[in-house]
Amino acid sequence: MKISTNKIVYVMLFIFFSNLGFSQGLVENELNSNLLIVSKYNQLEGKLKTPVIIDTLSLGVKGILDDFSYSGPYPDTTIWIDNKVFINRDFAKAPITLGIATFDGLDETGYPYDFTAGPTTSAVADYLTSKPINLNYPATDSIYFSFYCQPQGIGNAPEYQDSLVLQFKHSTAGWRNIWAKKGSTLSTSDSTWDFVMIPITDTAYLKDDFQFRFFNRATISGNTDHWNVDYVYLNRIRNVNDTTFEDVSFVYNTPSLLNTYSAMPWKQYDTTDMKTLYATTIRNNHTVTKNGSFIYKMYDDLGAQVNATYSGGSFNIDPFATTGYMNYAPFTTPPVNYKIPLLTNAERFTIECILSCSPDNDRMNDTVRHVQDVTNYFSYDDGTAENSFGMSTLYAQLAEKFVLKVADSMQYIDIYFNPFLTNASIYSFNLNVWSDGGSAPGAAIYTGANPEFPTYSGVMHNQFIRYKLDAPLYLSPGTFYVGFTQNTNQFINIGVDKNINSQSKIFYNVSGVWNNSPFFGSLMLHPVFGSYAEFTGIEDSPAETKAEATVFPNPVNDRLYIDFKTDSGKNSFSIIDLLGKTIVGEQIYSDYIDVSFLENGVYFVQLKNDNKISTLKFIKLKQ
Repeated sequence: MKISTNKIVYVMLFIFFSNLGFSQGLVENELNSNLLIVSKYNQLEGKLKTPVIIDTLSLGVKGILDDFSYSGPYPDTTIWIDNKVFINRDFAKAPITLGIATFDGLDETGYPYDFTAGPTTSAVADYLTSKPINLNYPATDSIYFSFYCQPQGIGNAPEYQDSLVLQFKHSTAGWRNIWAKKGSTLSTSDSTWDFVMIPITDTAYLKDDFQFRFFNRATISGNTDHWNVDYVYLNRIRNVNDTTFEDVSFVYNTPSLLNTYSAMPWKQYDTTDMKTLYATTIRNNHTVTKNGSFIYKMYDDLGAQVNATYSGGSFNIDPFATTGYMNYAPFTTPPVNYKIPLLTNAERFTIECILSCSPDNDRMNDTVRHVQDVTNYFSYDDGTAENSFGMSTLYAQLAEKFVLKVADSMQYIDIYFNPFLTNASIYSFNLNVWSDGGSAPGAAIYTGANPEFPTYSGVMHNQFIRYKLDAPLYLSPGTFYVGFTQNTNQFINIGVDKNINSQSKIFYNVSGVWNNSPFFGSLMLHPVFGSYAEFTGIEDSPAETKAEATVFPNPVNDRLYIDFKTDSGKNSFSIIDLLGKTIVGEQIYSDYIDVSFLENGVYFVQLKNDNKISTLKFIKLKQ
């Protein structure tokens, strides 16, 4: 199901009143929701995967271990019975391994539990509850439960009245508090984690239906008061000194293959834009040196490998506790052995990095992939917002800097807005493009004729919303700036990626003078380029006569049915993705199109009926 209108109204009212009284200038604001979760929840139509509770987990040899290194945003249902916490790789500082569970004030829909809760209140928010576990062992078996936790990370610090709590399920008394920690703020340079080690000796827990759970207390009206949890581990034959793990792991997602941007238009790319050295972060969580190997492979968009497999050979990886992260260059800064060639069309490439080390507690955290877009847009960010920037001054301006190597035409601007306003009729802005003024934006070379509004329809990947320029804007080679002028003294917050820093490229103007951003991060704003022909199928040509037609169901699983209002019987179609790439060339159909082969996402179907053409959007969702 979709998020209700009532929730939208509450968000609008809460933010309207909470923003009153803010100081002028560029302000860093917390997010009020999590659009990645919102998108996933709507994609699943509320049908979240739930565990089979009758499955009692067995410790086996490896015990119960979750380091959250899998793809989220929801927890693994083979271990957990809730969908409240956010599984991600973005909100932690120096995680123990790749991936964490983040507790906040949002529910499984990605929106606040209570939009009306005051900003200084604290209430129970997220739960993370294990399935029943067979702990029917004698106390002498030395059973220990351990985990790591970190307040704030790169998100919002939980206040002192907030907390993270661990509970065990008692055989007769129900849930009992076992451990708790009050909220606190990390200093800028602090990336420490608390390691918690708890023996389980009470026979009331040593049963075949033992459960544990975490929950947090937070302000439940926004994406705030963050706690990160990593490496949850329960097993027998442990001891109080069992504080390290036989696990060599990646720590972070790997970065862009490009020097300056996270993505760029293919027409602007040349081989000097590609890095000569790549970067990985590797951590040995054991007490002894481990011998391991490292390789990477690169693939094109069709899955064909394009490079000779790179091998860093084998090398001894010292413990993190004694030497920190691994610094052996063939593993951590390997040379890039493939140069993306000069391109004749948009392309995507994937680089896959693989660690091998044996024995190893968890192999899932030994592989990391990065998808590289060289398509039709510029970006600095990684596509996920951890915070937002906004201004509370009428006619304030926000801009981001880019550089063209060759002349090109800008068609659209994609923007990720922090969704505190989903009603497009509330606050408006005008799109702008500026020339280079030396060290800041100069003269305006484009101002949208009509006001635009923040919307959160979710039709774009990662919730970027596409705004079309009044007409294609031809730009000569050189520096330009893209942004907007707001027509309100209320915040129109734009998402910020806090994992990549392009602070020097972000400018704001609240009093007639452009200033550089005082905050770390990358603005989530993408100028989109290309000739009109490259967007054929996304926009109907003005010269074309539109065919009156509808498609259903939408979203669709396998069969997309077509209903022409007037039908000559001469029907054909093409399917086009969001980048304007034709997935299925023109084909004849009867009353439906088989789309079962498509991946989940947004597509356009261009319909031809006699000499009439219409282009309709549809969403493909697999059941």
